Amino acid sequence: MMHDVIVVGAGPGGSSAASFLARRGISTLLLDKADFPREKVCGDGLTPQAIYWLDRLGCAEEVLAETKGCIHSCDLYINGRHALTGGFPDGTAYPNFAVLLDRRRFDHAIQRNALAHGARFRGGCVVRGVERDADGVTVSARTRGGGTEQFRARIVIGADGVASAVSRAIGNELKQGVAAISLRTYYRDVRIEGAPIKVYFDRSYFPGYGWLFVDDDGLANIGLGYAVDPTFPAPQGLAATFRRFLETELAGPLAKATRCGAVSGGSASFYRPHAIVDDRVMLIGDAANQADPLNGGGIHKAMESAFLAAEAAARALESGDFSRRALSHYETLWKQHIECDWQTAEIFLTIAKNPSLRDFCLFVLEQIGRLTTEDNRFQDFCAGVFSGVVSQSLCLSPRVLYHAFPKDLGAWRAFLLANGGLGGGPIRLARGAVASLASAGAMAARDPLPNLDWSMEVATKVLRLATRQVAEFGGAARQA
Repeated sequence: MMHDVIVVGAGPGGSSAASFLARRGISTLLLDKADFPREKVCGDGLTPQAIYWLDRLGCAEEVLAETKGCIHSCDLYINGRHALTGGFPDGTAYPNFAVLLDRRRFDHAIQRNALAHGARFRGGCVVRGVERDADGVTVSARTRGGGTEQFRARIVIGADGVASAVSRAIGNELKQGVAAISLRTYYRDVRIEGAPIKVYFDRSYFPGYGWLFVDDDGLANIGLGYAVDPTFPAPQGLAATFRRFLETELAGPLAKATRCGAVSGGSASFYRPHAIVDDRVMLIGDAANQADPLNGGGIHKAMESAFLAAEAAARALESGDFSRRALSHYETLWKQHIECDWQTAEIFLTIAKNPSLRDFCLFVLEQIGRLTTEDNRFQDFCAGVFSGVVSQSLCLSPRVLYHAFPKDLGAWRAFLLANGGLGGGPIRLARGAVASLASAGAMAARDPLPNLDWSMEVATKVLRLATRQVAEFGGAARQA
């Protein structure tokens, strides 16, 4: 049987793509190696953007009915100290709250939504190959019981995660850039004060963070992860670091809690693959390394890219042209709607991943945290940028930063008092900045070659983003 589209992978991105396609009347087959419901390692947090896309899919009410309350705030800790409590700003395109829901139930809800709109599903299919010819694509899969089956379609959408077989089929090399590795487990009877979402930055696992997400029943998703790449490989002992995180940072909340799940590992990639489009093939979500490099969020990015890929697939099916050139409409839509923010976040991650800058980055984050506590408008801006509900590229605009930073002298006075007083505050700030930069310089000097490679990488990415911005500005000026 010839399908219009085969979607490989039935996670949030794949099931969203299948739903968007099927409700257009497009014949869609959804393949996955598992049957549903199934477990998935994740932080289980659904951001405002994810809730927005659930509403677009038509299953927001079903998903929200499974959750235990709406979350409006988050506590941020830096080196063991509470830095700020922030929330999701009002007045954006997205809701001002997040929710917690385990991936077993969440992914199953989106998959059921796709089937309700007419998509077909086959579980127990491990995709091993993707072969293209003049008439379509053949997807070969190992099926339950060890057999082999082939499926045919005009287009294939790869939504099969960081180890994507579809991505390899179009020539991409996997795990060749920045990646996040993480560990996660569950505890019950967790008791906390303050916000139900808590994020922890610490020099022992930066760049990265620990998290504690607690629902209204005291069930907590707890995890820790950090970013690595071939230049700056992972330090030894992620498991030991995770244990220390549980025993020190979370000693209070976990004092009377009981672990109720195994410690599981996960990964995500944050680098540009060779291609996300080829003849008859598109990649979305983690298969295309599209998770947010700034906060690690991948669910909403996968759902958004699913919508864009579905638009491109519908257009290709209407025209009968399934070439890379025709399907590059998806890439064009991605660049128009997402690329600038993604590149901005990628630059921040590239800077932060250098262990020589660990202390300086944490120093800057701590000062931003102190300043946000004195100005709600600045707090909304920073929280919006980190969570992605506010365009991340705005933080590179001097004009936007000027308007975002506090104008009230009282806020700056309180900021200086928090840093040692009106007289000593500026001196203390200068000393902290100089000390952290001096430490960075000393560390870089001990290992110059990786830092030279890193400098070139930062410069290349900044230049690429600047070139894009100039081109967009020139295009806008010509249209005007």
